[in-house]
Amino acid sequence: MQNWIPVLLCMLLPVSLLLAQETVTGSFEFDGQERDFRLRVPPSSFDGARPLVFNLHGFGSNAFQQEAYAQMNPVADTAGFYVCYPNGISNAWNVGWTFGSTADDVGFISALIDTLAGQYSIDPERIYACGMSNGGFMSYRLACELNDRIAAVASVTGSMVPAYVSECVPGRPVPVLEIHGTEDATVPYEGQPLLAISIEELLAFWNANNSCDGDAAISELPNTNSTDASTVSFIESEGCADRGDVWHYRINGGGHTWPGSPFAIGVTNQDINGSAEIWHFFSRYTVSGLSSSADHPEPVRLALFPNPTRGQAEVILPESGGELMVVNAAGRPVIRQLIEDRHVTLDLSALPTGVYWVRARQGGAVSIGQLLRQ
Repeated sequence: MQNWIPVLLCMLLPVSLLLAQETVTGSFEFDGQERDFRLRVPPSSFDGARPLVFNLHGFGSNAFQQEAYAQMNPVADTAGFYVCYPNGISNAWNVGWTFGSTADDVGFISALIDTLAGQYSIDPERIYACGMSNGGFMSYRLACELNDRIAAVASVTGSMVPAYVSECVPGRPVPVLEIHGTEDATVPYEGQPLLAISIEELLAFWNANNSCDGDAAISELPNTNSTDASTVSFIESEGCADRGDVWHYRINGGGHTWPGSPFAIGVTNQDINGSAEIWHFFSRYTVSGLSSSADHPEPVRLALFPNPTRGQAEVILPESGGELMVVNAAGRPVIRQLIEDRHVTLDLSALPTGVYWVRARQGGAVSIGQLLRQ
């Protein structure tokens, strides 16, 4: 599902980014096999037990490549959560296909939660799973079989295996988010026999499980990047049970790609950032109920224009006051300035071309956006 990523990263990933990872690694034996993972640890400025997000790689990929491709670490550093990137056996997750892994990956993720909880201060109420392609399929399997420990799931370009759907009996509403391109040729939006149910069927399954009333509110998001050959429709199911939201970002014209990724193989939408949107969704939920925004506020998407930029960019903020910071792809701050007005002009002309994260802290609220410097 992602066998192009190893070549892609070797060709395009800057040496500074390859060497600048601040992620710890670990391994343990499970079911007679050595299983390993990468873990992004929140900055020490965040006190107390913190959320944990599993970010699962695609078929043929691995943890290191997924960490670089999804670019979730800057979001985690801003919001203060752990991100764990586990490795599947033979670069695959057991999701019910007739090929790939046959490992007990649900048991592995459960054991990994125990392992991490024994070493780090993790909030057991706020553990989530997301993934790309095969990793998205695996996230849905966790929603079906491990939802007593996983509060919500998100999938980018994933779905569910037709033969597995009848086996999925979650027993409770599970919040789910699906991000999928309409022109995905690997996991087609319309589905594929034996491989994946259609996204329409996928949403219908979770709508039924979560007692949604069948209606959906559809809104077209601003086309802030006119060069990415795609737009975004946000579809939110209505009337769902408490903590049973079903959200869908339909990437019109999008391919088998992670929105916001700097590695644009195929049509990659840049109007939204997949990692930021996933955390925005996850931060609403706990295993036992809805999250308290006062305890852990959701990051808000920043409005940045123009994007991409060749030097200057305008930032539109909810209010004045606070601090604005620009962070490079290695996670290092390169610009800091006080927010004196709702409209702020950033000057990136002295910075190298590449992807940057813009973060605004205003009181207890966090806003975040991705900016491409050309």
